[in-house]
Amino acid sequence: MNLLLRAAALAAALLVSSAAIAGEAVPINATFGIQWTPVDWTNPSDQITESLGAAGLPNGRTIGIAIRDHLDAVHGSVTSDTVVLFFSDTDWVYAEYSGIPAGYDPATDTASFGGPLAVVGGEGRFLNATGTLTIRSRILFSLPVGTFAIKGVIRMSD
Repeated sequence: MNLLLRAAALAAALLVSSAAIAGEAVPINATFGIQWTPVDWTNPSDQITESLGAAGLPNGRTIGIAIRDHLDAVHGSVTSDTVVLFFSDTDWVYAEYSGIPAGYDPATDTASFGGPLAVVGGEGRFLNATGTLTIRSRILFSLPVGTFAIKGVIRMSD
């Protein structure tokens, strides 16, 4: 009988912890050092760029990032094809941005943009994740490097 009570208590604890995990909010405040690659810059209204980078966390872990986006240098905006945040080899977050104003400063040879980054799903513990983050970017053109700063809360859902 004691074993049956322990099994019931364990089952109840698992159900409660599953509900807590489903409603979990994961804050993110990270600045990624990135390397970018111009993929196709033949059309000034649709310059395709890919960026890869990582950010160290206070707990000693690292978050990876991969972005493929389209810069409209004529109208000064940028839209993503792909934004993936890698928390582990099985835990990923998918996000996207669209029509964020982008600018270029010829004095410093840098480009920058900033705006909303919508969380649209994920893998592993981030399956069905949602949320709105902010992204700020600064890219140095003379060297293919820059930063992406991402802040906000990723919400886990069933």
